Formats: sequence, C-alpha cells, structure tokens
Amino acid sequence: MVMDSYIPIGIRIDHEDNNKKREMELNREERYLNDAKVFYSEKKFSSAGMYARKVLRRNPEQIDALMILGHLAVKSNDLKEAYKVFSLVISLKPNSFGAISGLLFIAEKREDFFAAYQYLVTLVELMPENYENRFKLGITASKIGLMDEAEKAFHFCIDHDSSEPAALLNLGHVYKAKGDTEKAAKYYHSYIKAGPSHQAVGYWSLADLKNYSFTDIDAKSLKNNLESTQYSNASRSLFLFAQSRVFEQQDDNEQSFYSISEANRLMQELRPFKSGPFRHIIDSLLECTPVKKDKSQSSASQQTPIFIVGMPRSGTTLTEQILASHSLVEATDELPYMERLALELDMSGGYAKWLSNLSDEKANSLRLQYLGQVAQYFESTPEYFIDKNPNNFLHIGLIKTLFPDAKIVNVIRDANDNAMGVFKQHFSRGHDYSYSLDNIVVYWQSYVDLMQHWTKIYSEDIYHLSFERLVQSPDEEIAKLLNYCGLSFEESCLTFYQSKRTVLTPSASQVRQPMNPKAIGQSQKYQAFMGESFQQLAGIAEKVKSEFLS
Repeated sequence: MVMDSYIPIGIRIDHEDNNKKREMELNREERYLNDAKVFYSEKKFSSAGMYARKVLRRNPEQIDALMILGHLAVKSNDLKEAYKVFSLVISLKPNSFGAISGLLFIAEKREDFFAAYQYLVTLVELMPENYENRFKLGITASKIGLMDEAEKAFHFCIDHDSSEPAALLNLGHVYKAKGDTEKAAKYYHSYIKAGPSHQAVGYWSLADLKNYSFTDIDAKSLKNNLESTQYSNASRSLFLFAQSRVFEQQDDNEQSFYSISEANRLMQELRPFKSGPFRHIIDSLLECTPVKKDKSQSSASQQTPIFIVGMPRSGTTLTEQILASHSLVEATDELPYMERLALELDMSGGYAKWLSNLSDEKANSLRLQYLGQVAQYFESTPEYFIDKNPNNFLHIGLIKTLFPDAKIVNVIRDANDNAMGVFKQHFSRGHDYSYSLDNIVVYWQSYVDLMQHWTKIYSEDIYHLSFERLVQSPDEEIAKLLNYCGLSFEESCLTFYQSKRTVLTPSASQVRQPMNPKAIGQSQKYQAFMGESFQQLAGIAEKVKSEFLS
C-alpha cells in the first residue's frame, strides 16, 4: 500500500445538464462553486482556485470551496496553507472526513506520527469499515510504540478479509517487537504464502528475527526463488540476505559470506553511498567549536535526557534496555528530532556555522521544540528519558548546547565485529554505507574522528561504554553506567531481559535474553573473506581502545 499518495476527499462534482433554464436558477455563488468543481475535476487547477476564491469572497465559510483550496495547497506542496484551510473546515464541520483526511496526509508528510494517530482514530470512528484507515492506524500506532493498538488494527483487517496482505507482515512486526518470535514467524510465513510478490520481504523478516531457525523447506524455497528470473534485484538482495542466515546456521561461513556480499552488491547499486557529502559534514563539524553552556543554566524542565550514540549494531539497544529497566528512566525510540533540528539550522545558514554562534535565545527555542516532540511519548514527565538514535554522534555539539546536563553514552564494539553486524543487516532506510565493507571502513573512521573531536571539547561529559566489557562483566559495567547517569543501582537493570517493553529495532529478540559472550569475536569466522578491510578495521579498533577505552 502506498502510504504517501494523496487522493482528495470531500469534493463532490455536480453533473448538471446544460439546460439554460436550470443555469438561470443558480445564483452566482452556486455557479462559481460548480465551475470550481468542474475545473478541479478537469485538472484545470488555476481556474479551480480562482472560482473557489470567488465563492469565498461571498461566503467565507463555504465548506466545498475551502476544501478545493486545501487540496490545491497540498498539490502545490504548501502544507502550511493546507493545514490552515483544513483546520478551518474542521472548526466549521468537526466531523468532515475530507478535512481530517487532509490533515492526516499533512501529518504523514511531516512524519508527525502522534498527530497522524489521533486523526486516524477519528477517521476510524467516523467510518469503521474503511480498512485502509484501519491499516494506517496499525502502522502509525506501531511507529509510536502502541503495539496493543497496532495488533488490534491489523487483526481487524485480517479478520474482516480486507485483502491487505501487508497486515500479515506488520502483525509479524508487532509480535517481533513484543518478543514473541513464534507468533512473528507464523505471520511472516502467512505473508509469504499470500503470493510471490511477498516472498522477499517475508523471508528477510524471518531472518531479521535473529533467533529464528530456518527449516529445510525455507532453504529450498530461497534457493528456488534465487534461481527464478521473475524477481527484481531488490528482491534478490533480500533473498540473499536471508540465505546468508541459512548458511550461517549451517556453519558454512564461506557460502554465508558469499550470499551477504552478493546481497550488498545488489543493494549498493540501488542505494549508493554519497561519501563526499557525508565527509563534508564531518569535516565541517571538525572545524566547529560550540560555545560550552553553563550546566546551571540548563532547562528548567527538571528532565535529564540520556543520548545513546555509536555505530548501529554496536549494543545501543542493549544499553537502552538496561537503562530503561530503571524505575526513573523512560525510553522512547530512535528519535529523528535532533537530526531535524540540525537540518533546520543547516537550511538557514549552515549547521556548523550556527553551532559555533548559537545564542541563548535560539538554543532555548530549539530545546523547547525538542522537548515538545519528546513529551508525546509520556503520560507524565519522567526524570530521565532516553533518545537512542546512533546517528546522534553527529549532533553531540548541538545536544550539549541545548542540554548542557545531558548524558551522552557512546557504545563502542570491536570494529570488525560491528562491521560484519552492519554488513549482514539490511536497513530499510538510511545507512547506505552499510552495503560495502570499504564504505563501512570510511564511515567508521569518520565516526572515530568526530568522537575524538567531541571528546576533546566535552571530555568527562561523554561516557564511552565498551560492549565487550559490558558483556563480560555486566555487574561491574552496569553499576558504572548507572553512576555516570546519576542513577542509583537497581537490580532490575541486571535482569533487563525480563522487561516487557516493546523494542522496535532488529535487536528485539537479542535483548530479551541474558548477555552472551558468544557475540564477541563473531567476525573471526569471516576474516579469511574480508580482505584488506579486516586489517583496516583492526587498526581502527586499536585506535579506539587507546583513545576512548584505556
């Protein structure tokens, strides 16, 4: 289902005959309105807008004319104006399905999932049998962590024969987030059986469960699909990612690495890494020295944010799960809000330039904007909350400017183990560097360069957490982590794997089990196939130990 397509709702076109007598009976407002509707249906949008405005000059509260202008604003990508118009319609007609649908579209475009969820709740109440909105409700609820609501919505679609196989897939995702691998696998298999076009995503979803054991039937089906000529390179890539897990479970490391490499080669063609622009961002930040803010002048919100950063697949979700098990800490998600603030600054004069000269007034405005977004995750204000977006290592300067008392936990895993974890992972969005070991080396080196820079500026304010030490000595390392965060020790942090909170990352199944030292040294079985990248990453790992973990 295409989530961001836009179909105007609320414009009704009257098909009148050309009877001259009937036309004479229409008053001027009605004629203008009918002309506006006809022009809109004929895609003569300029004329449609002109006649709709003529109507509104005579009657500023004419709903159909307002709806036309709202849809035209959407088509011209003027979302601010569209929001204004649809909101006016809602004030005049609170249950306007078309206006609420318009506001939903705007919220989806802005990735404002909390607002989108509220609009969808209203739309489902207005039209309970509209399965498309039920499905969207499930998708949106899952994005904001309301897994019980998502589960109900997807079950409704399935139970009422909505003919939307994606409900099966997403129900599997819900059970994955809840830690129920058996149920997740069941619905992924049902999705696979729904048709050939669902095979690739279905099998990769099984692989992404991490602790699912592929059967001989699965392996044979994957082999047959890869021998078929009916699938695109994107689908073949997903099959290969899944097949690599099959070979890995069979301890056939050479075949596993071959499948991973082929999968990544295909993905790299589809999603090439723009290394130049990325390195430009790094270099500009390396030249940037943000003004250090006085912690005593930090936000009066009495909240302490904990930002968990690092490379993906380094143990950031594990760290989040440990901290979220503390009674004073609430978790959120991999929040995009710092990235959005950085983009806002970049588009209004340059990110690094702003960071070096951010006024107290501007910093306070951005801080309140960020806290307003985060507050949507909580019913009451927590003392501590977690923002676990690994990419926030790029924004530590901004974080410490907005929140001088913020806790920064940089999770570091052996570079080779991490690189293979990233290389074996298909990311649905972002992380385009992950499809090449050479690019992973480039990204790793850039990450280290920038973390050195931030550490020089903020020194003791950044806590570098070794994944290996955490796994090998959990009692000691968890106590140190809590102490850094200003939290008292709680036993629940040691038994984090018993937590019932939903986990939305690929590590969902892994963080529901006690820490396992087997995760250390996983790259060694692939060393013979990694070429020069292994030695390059080993060099980076030694540098990291001496710089951050000594």
